[in-house]
Amino acid sequence: MKKLLALVLMVSSAAVFADGNAFPPIPSAPVVAHRGFSGIKPENTLAAFRAAVEVGAGGAECDIRRASDGVIYIMHDGNFNRTAGHDIPAGTIPYSEIEAFDAGEGEKIPTLESYLTLLKGTATRPIIEVKEDGFEEQLVEMIRAFELESTAVVIDFSAARVKKVRELAPEICCAWLCSFNSETPEDEIAEKIIGTLKDCNTNVVDMQFGRATPTLVRKLNEAGISVWCWTVDNPEDIQRLYDMGVDSVTTDFPDRALECYRKK
Repeated sequence: MKKLLALVLMVSSAAVFADGNAFPPIPSAPVVAHRGFSGIKPENTLAAFRAAVEVGAGGAECDIRRASDGVIYIMHDGNFNRTAGHDIPAGTIPYSEIEAFDAGEGEKIPTLESYLTLLKGTATRPIIEVKEDGFEEQLVEMIRAFELESTAVVIDFSAARVKKVRELAPEICCAWLCSFNSETPEDEIAEKIIGTLKDCNTNVVDMQFGRATPTLVRKLNEAGISVWCWTVDNPEDIQRLYDMGVDSVTTDFPDRALECYRKK
């Protein structure tokens, strides 16, 4: 009986494509705080990530770039102007200059290392969006150094970078980020997602929530794909996504999503 139970747990822990390909277990993160709890704290700051942990979010999403001195830091935009008030392109200055910037309410622009340090040992998963080419190996090394391979998720709009991370680290879960024109037929969306994920060797899609439908989610699930959605703040939309079988919702207000998830 114990052997049978162990086998069931082993099989259920790793998702499988309909064609039989196995993948690493998908970390459970039904509620992902977008750039941290950015609805109440400056986005992509330690204050926002700390608030995400405190509210009980399953994941805290961040965006990563690399400074001119090789330090990986957390910021969404390709310029410091919007969040820190400095009209300087990302990647052109060292982190020693970046850390002096005010990202809002006296918060600094954090490093990836400080973000991983904060989340390690908590129930909040690191959800890491890569914004630039060229430092995939460094990212994988850092995730491994913090022993977060089984809980971190790397997400990216670039299918090529998703594929590269999967090749570098078969043990790390990755998701392809995507959005589709409102005119794109549902069957075409499903075909594109399934084909892209097979090429990337991953089984998680993180799609713009407005195109998610019960039929599309069912088709993707039948292909062995876990469906995540970004970025949705309206409780009615969040509840609708959970009801149709979406596994994870990314939101600026994780407290709202947690309430909806509890109802589910």
